[in-house]
Amino acid sequence: MMSQEILYLENRKILKISGLNCVDFLNNILTSDISKLTPLETIPSALLSPQGRVLFDLLVSLDFQNYSKEKSILIEYDLFCKDELMKKLKMYNLRKEVNIEKTKYNVLVTLDKANSNNLLLDKRFAKSGVNVGRIYEENYKKSLNNKRIVTSKNWYDLIRYKLCIPEGPNEIEANVALPLEINLDLLDGLSFEKGCFIGQEVNARIKYKGLVKRKYVPIYFKNEKLRYLKFNEIDNKNIFLKNNKIGEVVALSFNEDDGFWYGIAKIKLSELYLFEKNNKLECDFYGSRTKINFPKFMLPLPKR
Repeated sequence: MMSQEILYLENRKILKISGLNCVDFLNNILTSDISKLTPLETIPSALLSPQGRVLFDLLVSLDFQNYSKEKSILIEYDLFCKDELMKKLKMYNLRKEVNIEKTKYNVLVTLDKANSNNLLLDKRFAKSGVNVGRIYEENYKKSLNNKRIVTSKNWYDLIRYKLCIPEGPNEIEANVALPLEINLDLLDGLSFEKGCFIGQEVNARIKYKGLVKRKYVPIYFKNEKLRYLKFNEIDNKNIFLKNNKIGEVVALSFNEDDGFWYGIAKIKLSELYLFEKNNKLECDFYGSRTKINFPKFMLPLPKR
């Protein structure tokens, strides 16, 4: 049933950036290479602070309504960040060379390619061979008539957490996380070849000098005590290895099918080498024997 569902993401919205210079404008401020976008795909990106921290994690795609020379770009973002994101983009648009406008698009996700003619392949999942598609529709109830549309995010969150794909300010704390910590470089959302962008110099130095200290990784465990708690109700999110704190959990979701909790944790890279070397090693979270399951795209871990 999950593969036939279309999930409506109430917290996701779309901006449109248009004008002759929109690609250059975005390339100068975002982490990904906008010039390499192809139709019917969406790629991860981010707007960073000058200190190289993630302010907004984004998804970027060509406007499927307009593939002409005068390109327009769609930017998917978390609704919580709407006002601050607009303010930042307008600040950088000093010469008013591009148009920045809100759209009425709703954001939906699906695992079934047949659910829409304008399905955008989410390239973050393609790294792991999972075909998650995104649909941008204004009147989705009419255009997706007779389709099963749901609002429960559980299956989508489970896929993201198993593949270590964080999304939104609840999982990527604004002005704290580095793009290399959330694996944006490994998901093709961080380009050091296209030239300068905001925060590029800081992250280039971190990358080439091996200065990354923490990494987001997928975790899973069983714990009946947490069954009826929401994540924000868990007071202690720390993870331990032999009584030493090695990190903290940033997201969790319960899978009814197998009784496991799946989530994403931020863990010290120096400790992750132990888990890379020994895949049977377990850590402790909330009294649970917790395992780390690295996606293939994360290995080998970066060495200092």
